[in-house]
Amino acid sequence: MEEGLLADVPGVISPSLIPKNEDLEHVLNVLCTTGYGAWVVGGAVRDCILGELPKEYDICTTATPEQVIESFEDTIPTGIKYGTVTVKSGNSMFEVTTLRTEAGYGDGRRPDEVEWGSSLGVDLSRRDFTMNAMAYDYARGLLHDPFGGKLDLENGFLKAVGDSGQRLSEDGLRIMRAYRFMDRQKKGIWLPDSELSSALIDNRAMLAMVSIERVWNELVRIINGENASIVLSRMNDDGVLPAIIGYHLSKEIFPKLAKLPDDLEARMALLFSGLIIEDVTVILERLKVPKAVFSRVKFLHSLIGNPPKQTELRLYRNTLGIEVVTHSILNEALGKKNDLIDKALQYPTGIECLVDGGWIMERTGLKPGIKLGRLKDWLFRIQIERGYSDLSQMETALCTIPWANGDPKDWPRPKWP
Repeated sequence: MEEGLLADVPGVISPSLIPKNEDLEHVLNVLCTTGYGAWVVGGAVRDCILGELPKEYDICTTATPEQVIESFEDTIPTGIKYGTVTVKSGNSMFEVTTLRTEAGYGDGRRPDEVEWGSSLGVDLSRRDFTMNAMAYDYARGLLHDPFGGKLDLENGFLKAVGDSGQRLSEDGLRIMRAYRFMDRQKKGIWLPDSELSSALIDNRAMLAMVSIERVWNELVRIINGENASIVLSRMNDDGVLPAIIGYHLSKEIFPKLAKLPDDLEARMALLFSGLIIEDVTVILERLKVPKAVFSRVKFLHSLIGNPPKQTELRLYRNTLGIEVVTHSILNEALGKKNDLIDKALQYPTGIECLVDGGWIMERTGLKPGIKLGRLKDWLFRIQIERGYSDLSQMETALCTIPWANGDPKDWPRPKWP
């Protein structure tokens, strides 16, 4: 493979640090053959040092965005204003970003001024954490690590590049990324050094300058993390979680989070279990969560502290379906009794009504309308509650209920609660 321009920062020989990847190699080779410098940078280098296979590869280069576009047949100017062009190679997509310098962060998210550069060292110096400020020269097998990111990875330290306060003040989203990086999944927790720890608290107001959609994307990954209970508890203590959701949560709730599986809505329902439903609604609206998340979190929250009665188990089971299991897990995490919830699992779910509107009209003389529909609902509820399985039983049920009288709006429906 062609060797491109040599970086302006020292490198250490690390042969085959990044596994062979033909699509990646093609992009790098095109850039280097054309006379530019090109390096794999950021998360991919970090993951490889940790012995993990990267999900994506980012590339930085001395080529300008226009030169990158000229060098490849298939490109997308995804972030050309900030130097990023997406290049397609084989079945893969790579973000190729021009080396740059930045000045001013008026919106607390993006630089006010961007100038293309040629210094890898300067480019790495503007990155967030030392573990992400490494670059790899694929052709030469050189690891460029001017800020000691590899050693920090090996020791489990989370450090900012340069001054922690300055790094966080440049981009408020880095606060969320710091907490996310603390969770090393099955490898445990990486704690930030004292300087970064203080900066996270001092700069938490910067989150107000970041779009809630970006904050939510990071928060989802934190909540779903292997060590979410520890990370979220720290965020709560640091005042960062309250800055996001508008409420300070009870310390007692976080250890219970560790008892739940990787289920975003269930974990959120548990986190907010000490709040009333109106407060939960405010939080979900504030976070602008997707509709499916919104409705499921509120539904699961309503189940907490609301077990079924002995006489409702069949109806409860059919209404909740698989969520009976979720209810059981939530109850267990909160240390509540599960006897009736677990007993409900013996009953069937996904039951279909044995009768239709035609069957009812033949026997009652009713016409299509609300009364017919509500009578069908009433019969369906009886079918579920009594475990009926044939039409003769439904005939009996129809003969024993006072459907000819009363307001149909008051008739029982096949729902729980």
